[in-house]
Amino acid sequence: MSHLGIVLTGSPFDSERWRTAYEIGRSALERGHEVSIFAYLDGVYVPMTDQHFEEAAADGLYQKMPTKLYQELLDSGAEMFVCGLCTDARSVDTESQIPDEITVGLLPDLADIIGEADRVISL
Repeated sequence: MSHLGIVLTGSPFDSERWRTAYEIGRSALERGHEVSIFAYLDGVYVPMTDQHFEEAAADGLYQKMPTKLYQELLDSGAEMFVCGLCTDARSVDTESQIPDEITVGLLPDLADIIGEADRVISL
C-alpha cells in the first residue's frame, strides 16, 4: 500500500484543516495505507491534551476534541510528529501537553516524511 504524509499547519480552533487532515488520515488507514503526520507551526496545538471548547461541543465539529480524534489515528497505526522548534516558540510543554505516542521532531523528520511518502498533503 501507499504511504501518505500530512503536514498540518493550522491550529484546532482557527479553521477546519485539522479535521480535514484527520478525516483523510482515517480514510487512508482504513484502506490499509501508511500515514505520517507532521504538526508544524500552529498545528502543534492540535494534539495538545486537555483541550476544551464547551460552547461548540454541541455541533459536529467539536463533539470530540482534536486530541481524542488524533489519538484514534495513533491507535490505528499512524505516526505523528510535532515540531520541537514550533512547540518551544509557542511555549507548549511537550512533556505534559503532548501525548507520549507523538514524537517531538525537527525539520529533518519532516524532510524524511516528504522523501519517503508517496504523496504529501499540506493543510
